[in-house]
Order: sequence, then structure tokens, then C-alpha cells
Amino acid sequence: MDGTAPGRQTTSGGRGGLGPRGRGLFGRLFESLKAPAKPRREAVSIAVASGKGGTGKSFLATSLAVLLHRAGRRTAIVDCDFGLACDHLLMGVKPHLTLQQLLAGQATLEQTLCTSPCGPRLLPGASGVRRMANLTDKELLAFARELGNLAQGEDVMLLDLGAGIAPATVLTMLAADWIVLVTQPEIAALVDAYAVVKCIAQVHDKARFLVVVNHVSVPGRGEMAFQKLTEVARQHVGVTLRYLGEIAEDPSVMQHRLGQLPLVASDPEAPMAQSLRDLATRLDELCGGLQPRDVPAEEAIEARFRQHRLFL
Repeated sequence: MDGTAPGRQTTSGGRGGLGPRGRGLFGRLFESLKAPAKPRREAVSIAVASGKGGTGKSFLATSLAVLLHRAGRRTAIVDCDFGLACDHLLMGVKPHLTLQQLLAGQATLEQTLCTSPCGPRLLPGASGVRRMANLTDKELLAFARELGNLAQGEDVMLLDLGAGIAPATVLTMLAADWIVLVTQPEIAALVDAYAVVKCIAQVHDKARFLVVVNHVSVPGRGEMAFQKLTEVARQHVGVTLRYLGEIAEDPSVMQHRLGQLPLVASDPEAPMAQSLRDLATRLDELCGGLQPRDVPAEEAIEARFRQHRLFL
């Protein structure tokens, strides 16, 4: 007799028949019995997302980063389009290190961060690196840890996500305090935006969405598109969306070249720049002030990332 109860299976290493997810759940249960950790002072985290590509999501995220920095906020932007990053091009930065080296343990957070010419710090993503589009579990946990470290030194942390609902993208949205969803006043873009809302609501029904409608050709059409989207979201998934605003079409944006400073810095008097300033002001109002705050350790961004990862 080997002392094993009848019908009970064991695995090498004596870890029992639980899979990684089961062990993670039991780990969380035992951790909850420990003395609570001290609260952490953290930046407000804002995920900038979209259902489809080409909505102007990265343009908005980088512009907001510059405007918030100029308003006196310590601001960092993380390019979370892991394998197709472009924020460095929009901010006039030539990074030597990216998230690829950071997550592989080949560089530290401070070594990877770049200070842009306009002030905000950028954590650049990798560009044209196919395997970064499918991060391993170890890399996801490393990413969560680095987000937590970065959040402790900033007032605002913007997370510029890749378009769509890839697992790492969804996980980052779930971990953020707020989700700014960028769409357009056309049916395909609105359908894809609703798909993002639905996907997030299935896991986190209290996620906080703010909607921006970009490429608006007629004033007021953005709010009309938002009303359609929010009605569908309320009826079918029980989520209430809030309207952040619209951005009109502007020929100056099409003429803006990659590598130049963001439009809000290079041409602050342009109508588009004023629209973006209005959005930044309203973002601050809707979020209740973009200032760091003390959060319980179990509600910090790294902890939320780890918790939601177990259920995806």
C-alpha cells in the first residue's frame, strides 16, 4: 500500500489533480487569510480601446497624454498594441528598448521608459514582432507587475490597446479603472464597439466605459451614434455608457506626418486641438479628478490583472 486513498489521483511533485487555474484559485483563497497588505498609492489607469482598427485610438491616446502632462499631471502612456506598436512614431520617440525586452527580463522598467519631447513618458511596445501578439502566461504576469510598478510613480497611466478583443487586450481593459472606447458614426464601427462592451460585461458588469466618436463630419452626429450604441448596450448587456464627446474630421490630421510632434503640440490653435482639449477636460470631470489615490492592495491594478486572468 502506498497510502494513497482509493480513487484519488496524484501527479508528479505531489501537487494533486488541480490544473493551473485550480491551483490559482486555491492560492487566492489562502492568500485572503493572510494579514491585509498596506494600501498602495496608484495612478488612475485609463485603457483606450476600439472594436476595429483605424478609429484614431492611438492618435487620441497620445494626444491626451500630452494634454494631461501640460495640465500638470505626471502622465505615462503604455503602448499595449504588443506586436504592432506605433505610439513612438506619433510621439517623436526612437526607443532602443521595448516591452519585448522588459517582459523577457532583459531590461528594467526605467531602462525601457522613454521621455517624449512633449513631456509624457512612453513605455513602447514592439513593432512587427509576431510572437508578442500572443503573450505567454509568464509574460502576462510580468506585464501586470510592471504596470503596477509604473502606476506607483504617476498621476495618470494611459493604456493604448490594440483593436479588438484579443485575450491580452481584454485582460488589460478589465484591469483598468476606466475604458475610453473610440468608435466612428458608421454601423460597422458601432457593431464592433458593442462587441467590446459585451465581451467586457460578461466578466465585469461594473466596468466604466466612456465613449468617444471620431471622424464626425456633421456636428452632433457623434452624439446620435452614441445614443444608438448606449441603447443597445443597456438593453442587451445592462451596461450604462457615458459620453465623452466627438471629434470632427480635420484635414490637418491627414497632413500630419509620422515622427512629428503630436498635433496638440505642433498646432495648438487647430480646431482639432481645441476638440481634444475639451475631451481632456471632460475626462478629468467624469473620472472625478485625475489624481493618484490610495487603493487597497487587493484592488491595485496588478491584483485586478491577476484576478481577472483566472477567469478568461
